Amino acid sequence: MNNQPKKRGLKLSLGEWSFILTLLFLATFCRSPMSPEEKVEIAIYAGDGASEISIKAAMNMFKWMGYTASAVAGQDFDDGLSHFRLLCFPGGDMYQYAQSISSAGREEIRNFVRSGGGYIGICGGAYFAGERVIWQGAELPMRPLGLFSGTTQGPIDSIAPYPNCTMCKVNIIDRLHPITQSSPDHEWIIYCYGPAFIPSIHMDILARYEIGNQPAMLAFDYGLGRGFLIGVHPEIEEDSNRDGVTFGDDFDDIGSDWELMRKAVIWCLKD
Repeated sequence: MNNQPKKRGLKLSLGEWSFILTLLFLATFCRSPMSPEEKVEIAIYAGDGASEISIKAAMNMFKWMGYTASAVAGQDFDDGLSHFRLLCFPGGDMYQYAQSISSAGREEIRNFVRSGGGYIGICGGAYFAGERVIWQGAELPMRPLGLFSGTTQGPIDSIAPYPNCTMCKVNIIDRLHPITQSSPDHEWIIYCYGPAFIPSIHMDILARYEIGNQPAMLAFDYGLGRGFLIGVHPEIEEDSNRDGVTFGDDFDDIGSDWELMRKAVIWCLKD
């Protein structure tokens, strides 16, 4: 006679099975779509016309902020941007941007922002966001994004005629906006033939160029998304090598502009 205890089979009640299935559902469907290691939060345009200097500096800037960034080319926009949260167009040639990106790709960008994505345009990327682009007094024969209701116009010869660059004083005029509310009353940022902004509707103008008093920085809503445009190059650190580039190192900067950009990213992402 076997006196060993009998092994109990795996027999669960209906209530126990219901509890287990609920846990499995929550684990499968209520987690984040991607793990932090897989999630790419920021797309940086690195196709035709984009400045390698601006791309590299922006990559390092976003890395400093703690975000994951990935380079994308013009043809990538045709496939959509659903796996990103924010799109950054760096400095570069806005006319080449428009030639490189198809009409379908431009519409994908607009849909991305309209549906809740963020857009940051720096210099050439800021030109590209307007409805009309004026360069050296003439409208360029190109189709920009039209995210910004108005005209982007430059360069501002009174600051530095093309193709010269210089340090530029930008005066913060809106101290209540989340991007600029704790900023100093001005920033010194490198200017390389960037635009001034001429809105056709009311928008939050955050800063103006000291020379000429034209809008240099603004924030706006586009559908469910948000955009931030800046006519200068805050991604370039003139007095530091953490941006990974040597361009501008001969200029004398006063402080970093990365904290300002960090707040711009947070605002665009609604974090």
